[in-house]
Amino acid sequence: MLRKNRKIYLIFVFVVFCALLLFPPTKQASAHAYIVASSPAADEVLDKAPSSLFIQFNEAVEPAFFSLSVLGPAGERADLGDAAIDPGHPDKLVAGLKPDLPEGAYTVKWKVVSSDGHPVTGTLLFQIGASGGSPDVQPGSSVEPAAAPGADLLLVRWLWYAGMTLFSGVLILHLILLPRSSRSGDSGLPSRSKWAILLGLALTVAAVLGSLPQQTADNAGTTWAQAWNGELLRETLQHTGFGTVWKAQVLLLLLLAAATAVILKRPGANQAEPGFGKIHRYAAAAALAVGQGLFLSKAFIGHAAAAEVKSLAIAADYVHLSASALWLGGLLAVIFLLPAAAGTDPETGGRPKAYWEAIRRFSLLAAGSVTLLLISGIYGALVHIPSFDALFHTGYGIVLLCKIALFLCMLGLGVSGFIHGRRRSRPLGRGAWTEFILGLVVLALAALLANLPTAPSSGPEPGRMEAEVQGYRITLDVSPNTVGKNLFSLGVVNQDGTPAANIEQVTLSLTSNEMDMGVIEVILPGGGGKPEAEGLITMGGEWNVHVHILLESLDSLDHDFTLEVGNSS
Repeated sequence: MLRKNRKIYLIFVFVVFCALLLFPPTKQASAHAYIVASSPAADEVLDKAPSSLFIQFNEAVEPAFFSLSVLGPAGERADLGDAAIDPGHPDKLVAGLKPDLPEGAYTVKWKVVSSDGHPVTGTLLFQIGASGGSPDVQPGSSVEPAAAPGADLLLVRWLWYAGMTLFSGVLILHLILLPRSSRSGDSGLPSRSKWAILLGLALTVAAVLGSLPQQTADNAGTTWAQAWNGELLRETLQHTGFGTVWKAQVLLLLLLAAATAVILKRPGANQAEPGFGKIHRYAAAAALAVGQGLFLSKAFIGHAAAAEVKSLAIAADYVHLSASALWLGGLLAVIFLLPAAAGTDPETGGRPKAYWEAIRRFSLLAAGSVTLLLISGIYGALVHIPSFDALFHTGYGIVLLCKIALFLCMLGLGVSGFIHGRRRSRPLGRGAWTEFILGLVVLALAALLANLPTAPSSGPEPGRMEAEVQGYRITLDVSPNTVGKNLFSLGVVNQDGTPAANIEQVTLSLTSNEMDMGVIEVILPGGGGKPEAEGLITMGGEWNVHVHILLESLDSLDHDFTLEVGNSS
């Protein structure tokens, strides 16, 4: 039965891997940074040419790897090439324009790096003079679709997770899980534990060092070979949040290497406490603390860095990473390292008491880790998944579902192992190895999630507002409810449920609740049916929509709606 279940789990793992390779998540617009205001506004028609322009984002952007170019009606450059981040407003990209620009349609192409380290690009259109030609791109402002993360990025992330998990597992085994009586010996750590801790450290070092050129290449839009450029690397290190965190990670790695050297030091013949003695335990505790610092640093350069409540999101991300490493690292330790570390019972030749005590302690550790994973995971889902529908219709949501499914499989196997461990009826074996293999897949999915645009990136759903006004039921639909052209549809229903046919004209007056953008009026024709007309919304954010309905009796219906406008995708 066990063998049959093991085959089923392995087949499931294989199918998930194939699905990720053959059917990568669909591209979607990046939600990391988006336009909330601009001057000129998207699709604005100007009487005369402005001397400068700005684009304001929903969050501060990195003061590095940004660009902005303005192309005129014939494709010529219309900006002065002086694009910069406003020193007083780190969320605003500004640039000067050439004097005496001719009439016509202008395309603004921009690129910034958002606060979570992901580059975002897009376009914005405006027109000088009413007779200008049409540009070659769709009206409004847009954010270009974010490509699925490349294999190099996923590899770097996976190496980081795998290395820290393995390193943490060795420390947990010899510092927490094994009874002190079994930690003695004349040669320090067992050979298998020594190789495991060195491999974990090597993988982590390779991931941290490799993340610098990888992030530089991603920000600059170049290849890895081109990223090995002193100026580009310097810009990453000095002017991005990633660079600050990377330097902290290198310092932590040096401390980790020093602590590891002490842990691996062979005890002297005259040492008071041979084997894994007091100095080794102090070094292991220090290494474990430094490792927690690395997990915390990782949370500062992920999706949590762009969350609305940043401190809470970073804390939850750190807890999730740390709990994952404790659970999976401890699991690896007990199935791969524990048999050699605990040895055998000299009397029976079977597993000694130290083995079963370590299993018991790991069960408690795993239970605590799973609890923290559930709490932090639910919080993260609430932050990054805005609706139940987004869980099934966005790339981020689909990958998260796969991760949850594997997590539940691991949990089922863990409960089974816990029961057998308490009964001391069977050493950990195939079920534990299957659980560990699933854990490796979960790490791969975690690396993918860390670099996919979160679910809100697809923008808000089309707006619908409803109200009862003087005995009439008014329904206003705004689609697609984004910056640019929108279709405004009004439904007016009598008390008996029939559509009102006595509408002379409808006037919609839109005013921004966030800044003075003037009044946008949209006129809907009267008569029967459902009045509708196209109108232009010039920026994202919160708008007040005043509905004025003139009836054939010359009576009027008035109501104010609040509309939350997203950005084009």
